[in-house]
Amino acid sequence: MRYLTPLLFFSLNCSAQAIYDANGQDKGHSQTSPSGVTTNYSTQGLSLGSSQVDKGQTNYYSPNGAYQNTNTATPAPVQPNTTINTPRQAPQALVMKGW
Repeated sequence: MRYLTPLLFFSLNCSAQAIYDANGQDKGHSQTSPSGVTTNYSTQGLSLGSSQVDKGQTNYYSPNGAYQNTNTATPAPVQPNTTINTPRQAPQALVMKGW
């Protein structure tokens, strides 16, 4: 008699993102859990540490889970560069007043 083993699949709703350096070399990946913990992994799959954002504060942890530090600074939004493709102003003639 044969027994069928049921297969269980769990969806963790995790997201992963590859990490590349400026030359396009693979440096590992990061994975974010449903609880908001982002863990960075090397190309060999070793944990490089993790972070979690809570109410605008980012807490950083070592690969073994020990607390390292906190960053409460929020980056300023990127300002568009308005000087690119701005028409140049024509030179203005000097004006002398009072003469």
